[in-house]
Amino acid sequence: MKIAINTLFITEERGGPKTYLLNLIRAFIELDSQHQFFLFVSRYNENIFKDYKNKIRKIIIPLSRYNRILRFLSEQIFIPYLIHKYGIDILYTQGNLAIYFCPCKQIIGIQGLLVFNRLKKKLRLDTNSRLINLFFKYMIPFSAKRADRIIVVSTFTKNCLLKEISIREPKIKVIYEGVDDSFLSKRSHSSFLTVKLNKPYILFVGILFKYKNVDKLIAAFSFLKKEKKIPHYLLIIGRDHKGYLQELKDLAKRLNMKKWIVFLGQLPHEVLPNYYKNAGLFVYPSSIESFGLPILEAMACGTPVIASNRTSIPEIVGNAGLIVDPDNIEELAEAIWRVLTDKELRENLIKKGYERIKQFSWEKTAKETLKVFEEVYYENIT
Repeated sequence: MKIAINTLFITEERGGPKTYLLNLIRAFIELDSQHQFFLFVSRYNENIFKDYKNKIRKIIIPLSRYNRILRFLSEQIFIPYLIHKYGIDILYTQGNLAIYFCPCKQIIGIQGLLVFNRLKKKLRLDTNSRLINLFFKYMIPFSAKRADRIIVVSTFTKNCLLKEISIREPKIKVIYEGVDDSFLSKRSHSSFLTVKLNKPYILFVGILFKYKNVDKLIAAFSFLKKEKKIPHYLLIIGRDHKGYLQELKDLAKRLNMKKWIVFLGQLPHEVLPNYYKNAGLFVYPSSIESFGLPILEAMACGTPVIASNRTSIPEIVGNAGLIVDPDNIEELAEAIWRVLTDKELRENLIKKGYERIKQFSWEKTAKETLKVFEEVYYENIT
């Protein structure tokens, strides 16, 4: 079976989706299946997949820069031609949108919850322009109906899709993400950190979108420093988004926490395990996530987790972390204090975290994804 993976959705700035696709492709290769894989790439993202140069055939689509509309038009024009040319049997597009005149069976992956207008209105989130919202309003239902299967990464995402669009439930397959093996090794020494600290620290990892609620975490941390005299630093790892980093730095300064809050920016993926493994606690107060991979990365590193009670996050955390209302700063601070001071609770969370991550692996993700491909393919030939 010839399987083409459309990667035009992926850019260097795409955090979760890029991590997902890179790990999925690597797992496909390691499974050593009899299938033949093709990657549809562009000039702006070809280098992201350089490690697979001799293992998967890359087909370059002439698109020099990323733009949602340009990407969509390029997909509609070039991909049907390439499917014919290379005799593709299955097309997999992770980036939410289907091909209208697709000559083969196609499967799409819907990951981002921000494409669901009803959910955004409920959570009072408006991160896209009116044009993009209008685009998603019509193109997501169109894509969901054109696709032969839809893969989502959580049951919460599946339920959002069913509420938003009138489609058959069996058409949607929930396949969880996995945890990179590099997060499963033994605890590293603090000397591996790129920043030197003389005291323990609390950790956040993620792109600095406003809905990640890092401002609420800073407020809770400030309360604990002043009222409980905790010795910890707060480390924030993740790239800026539309200048929000400066707002967070200004907040830290107003709260007299500039000395204790360290903004490290975006770090290479391979160094992240060191920061997780040496953290006293990982806090993830995001309001909207289709999955929340950093939660599992922290658990895999033996770090206790506090996370929000919103969207798919409780589904991923299970019983292996403390769940809080991210808008309640007092509740968030209390949870942090409990984990830092209650040794029995802390050890129990670490133990449950190790058990929880056994349910998630990229090998399992790849096997389940290939099973969907095969089901659709055999429907095509029978």
